[in-house]
Amino acid sequence: MDDLIGVSVVGQPLVYGAGFIALLLVVFTGSWAGSIVTVAHEGGHMFFSVLTFWGFRHFDLEDGGGGGTDHGRAIGWGPGDFVLRLAGYLTPPLLGLAGAAVLVAGNAWGILASAAFLFGVAFLFAHNGLANLVTLIAAAGIVLVLWRGSTFLQVTVAIVVIWWLLIGGVRSAVIMATDGGSDAAVMGRRYLLPAVIWKLFWITVALVCLYAGGRLLFTGTAWPAGVWPFDVRA
Repeated sequence: MDDLIGVSVVGQPLVYGAGFIALLLVVFTGSWAGSIVTVAHEGGHMFFSVLTFWGFRHFDLEDGGGGGTDHGRAIGWGPGDFVLRLAGYLTPPLLGLAGAAVLVAGNAWGILASAAFLFGVAFLFAHNGLANLVTLIAAAGIVLVLWRGSTFLQVTVAIVVIWWLLIGGVRSAVIMATDGGSDAAVMGRRYLLPAVIWKLFWITVALVCLYAGGRLLFTGTAWPAGVWPFDVRA
């Protein structure tokens, strides 16, 4: 653990290499890479289900990278539904951005430990075989890296996880459908703005997170000097 605290990664070649690896995984492994991001997506739905007192039963993953959360009852129009629908596509890129900030602060161990814990919790609520398999492999793999991996491997995996969420968050927002039962379609039917506007909103947030998270890893700061309201330096 001590070897992973205070490790400086900002601007290191490892950041570029890990980013390239994550890009290859997201682009060329398609639905498999998408399944990891979908776990984060459904985790966002489940987390806010608890906060809004709607509750949930479990979640599923589908072939092709999709998924769904079973709340055990129909959720109609209202603030709870609005937050739940909004949270899904926001969770992966925001987690990636938060992870980048933690990693730049020198806590690679926190990234891996948090990822192992969250995948372990997700496994407990996974309902179908694919969801069980993906969460089990992810949790076990990260635990194995923490237990037996070298410091170099551990830091590499931590950076890959962050890039995976940042890049995968953009990919999932871009490929989402705007018809049928998708989050964008439901938001379009219930909350005035057309589905395409909600999709563009999620894409914009994901791109901003990718920019800020990437800039953190490359330079140590999320925003250029003078960019309001994010510039808090004197």
